[in-house]
Parts: sequence; C-alpha cells; structure tokens
Amino acid sequence: MGTLKFSLHMLRNEYKKSLVYTITLMLTIAVTYIFFNIIDNPYLMEDTQMLQSNVITSAIPFSTTLAFVIICFCAFMILFANNFYISRKTKEIAIMTMSGASFLKVTAYLFYQNLVMTIIAMPLGILIGIGCSIGVNSIIYQYLDTTASIFYIPLDAISSTIITIVVIIAAQLLNASGYVYRKDIAYLLTSETRPRAEDIRLIRMSSHIYWIIYLVAFILLVITPYDMMNSIVYSCLGVFCINGMIKYCFPTWFHKIKEKFFLSNKIWLISLSNLYYSLKSAVTLIAIYGISSCALSMIMILEQDSPREMVTSSIGFIVAIVLILTSIIYKYSMEAQTRRMFYYNLYKLGYTYKQLISIIKREVISFYFVIILLPFLFIGTSLILAYINNYVSMSFLILIILSQWISAIIAAIFTYISYKNSVLKVLKEGVHYE
Repeated sequence: MGTLKFSLHMLRNEYKKSLVYTITLMLTIAVTYIFFNIIDNPYLMEDTQMLQSNVITSAIPFSTTLAFVIICFCAFMILFANNFYISRKTKEIAIMTMSGASFLKVTAYLFYQNLVMTIIAMPLGILIGIGCSIGVNSIIYQYLDTTASIFYIPLDAISSTIITIVVIIAAQLLNASGYVYRKDIAYLLTSETRPRAEDIRLIRMSSHIYWIIYLVAFILLVITPYDMMNSIVYSCLGVFCINGMIKYCFPTWFHKIKEKFFLSNKIWLISLSNLYYSLKSAVTLIAIYGISSCALSMIMILEQDSPREMVTSSIGFIVAIVLILTSIIYKYSMEAQTRRMFYYNLYKLGYTYKQLISIIKREVISFYFVIILLPFLFIGTSLILAYINNYVSMSFLILIILSQWISAIIAAIFTYISYKNSVLKVLKEGVHYE
C-alpha cells in the first residue's frame, strides 16, 4: 500500500481524532481571515486615518498591529495543535519504522494527513471567516459611522490567508520531519504512557518563589496608585507565575491535600491525581490564556476612545478565549483516550459507573475552576480598579467577567461530554447503568 493511500486509510479509521483537529484548524483559519479583513479593508483604513486629526500619515494604526499579532497567535495555535496531534500518533510511527519504512516515508505519511485536513479546513474556514466578517464589518462601520457595503470582501484578505496557511503547511512539514528524526522506536512506543519530563530549569529556584511573586504582584496592583500600564505589568507578571505554580508548587499542595482530607475518599483521591496531570499537560495553554485575556482586557480599556482599535481588541479578546479554550478541549479529548485502560482497571477494582462519572465530573469542574480563578484574581481586580477610577462602566465590567466565566462553563460542558464518551466507551460492554 502506497504512503498516500495508507495515510488516507488511517485518516478514515481515526476519523474522530482527525475531525477534532480539522475543526480546530478550520476555526483558526476563519479567525485568520477575519483579522486580515480588518487589515486589508480600505474603508476601515480610510476612516482610521480620518479620525487621526484628518491627516493621512504613514503610521501603522494600532488595530492593524494588534490584528497582525492575533494572526501570528493563530499560526502558533495551529502549530501547537499539530504538534500535539503528531504526538498522539507515536505508535503508528513506531510500527511503520519497525516495518522498514524510511524516514522520508514516515514524514510523508504525517505530511499527507496534515495536507488533506488542511485542504478540507481551508476553504471551509475562509467561508466561515467571510460570513463572520460581514458581522464584524457591520459593527465597526457602525462605530466609525461609515457608509460602505458590509458585504465587501477584500481579495487581499483571501490571498493573505492562503499564503499564511501555505507557510504553516511548510512549518508542519518541518515539524513532522523533526519529530520523526528526533524520536527513536523505544520512545515512540512508550511516549503516551511515559511520565512527564524532569525539572529542566537552568536556574532551580524554590517552588515558593512563584507564589511569592504572584502575591507580591497582586499586592502591588492593589496598593499602588492606579495606572493602566502598571495594571498590565503587574497582572501579566502575576499571571506568568501561574506556569511555575502549576509545575512546581501544585505537586506538593495536591499531595498534602490528598493526605490530609481525601485519603479515605476514593472519588476525590483519583480526581485530584488526574487533575494535576491535566493541569500540568495543559500548562502552556493555561499561561497563554491568562496572559492574553489579561492583556487584551486592559487594551480594550485603553482604546475605548478609538472605535476601530476598541472593536479590534474586543474581537481579539473573544477570539483568544475561544481559540485557547477550543485547544484545551481538543487536548483534553486526546489525553482522555490514553486513560481508557486506567478507568477500565478502576472498574475491575470495584468502582461503579456512577463513581467513574463522578471522578470525571469533579476533575473537569476543578480544572476549569483553577484555570479561570488564578488569572481572574488579577483580571477582576484590574477591572474593579478601572471602574472605581472611572475608566470603565459597570456594564463593561460585567460584560468582560461574564464573557470569561460563561465561555469557561461552555468549554467545561463540552470537555466533560467528550471526556466521558471517550474514556467510558471501553466499558460499554461490561458496565450496567445503575
């Protein structure tokens, strides 16, 4: 069987994995088009220039810079999802290698699969982006008091999106070839069950330093005279420490909590163990979620008097939250498939179906509570301080808070459903619903 034919055959066999990745890719392409539309729409650019003292300058509008940053962010999210997708195919790669497939054939196998999913996702993503851009244009035109067709489609936006995706395809090829080249067969066969890497920090500080910096940044945010830029600095510093807290502080905390409160509670004991593993495996996404939501919410406050910048940052805020939460759902769903035998063994040890469901439910709720609460301490405090100092209205404050919590609740529901269906599928033949 040729490499291309085999790639397509495996895509069909693992259509659920491929479908989730394709949907993630499609949404990211749609977002990429939306922000290229903001950059390349001449009506938006003309009105921005008119707003700037009615003088056409060569300065790049902040909204254009922000749109470009979000496009780069979308590219990063595609590569991140692609890297994780490849890491879930290690056994296939190992079997191909043991069967005599060369480095080039294995790389081609991964590349063909990525190419097929990208070819499917790209036109659909652009069409979704065009549909969403109509709404975006309507909102921005209304803010700018512009008379122009909301159905205007910049051809440059389409071509720029296609060029960006072609560049990403090339990056995917390099990523796939690098992954195959770096990993030996023993690693590939055991990677999905391999413990996480040891501490590889160049400078190994005490784990308490992360909590200290987190708390000091929060105290400075509260006690210093209010300034928007200071709020961004203190908030991002505190949120950045969440990465280290999860990696190096949570293990000790979770161990103490389990020993002190839940040693005889077989539901929470398993839930907390799974929770720590899930947090640690998603620590990069959690850090990006905290920093991006914190920074973009502050940018919205700064740019309230600039309609185009305000709308662009608002859309960026929503997009960043949706993309990161979608990536977390995708990663969680893929990770859940590696726990099927774990839950099957729990069932054999005497856990009932209801107890297994309870373990999953508590883990998912706790996971989203942690990833929202830790950065929200800074985001919520910054918003309250901005309201007290008359920078924002109460409606704006409530809208930002609700958008974060409601989106997290929706993501938690999707994660729970996906997790439950994936993990407990292996139990269907032997479990009676009680």
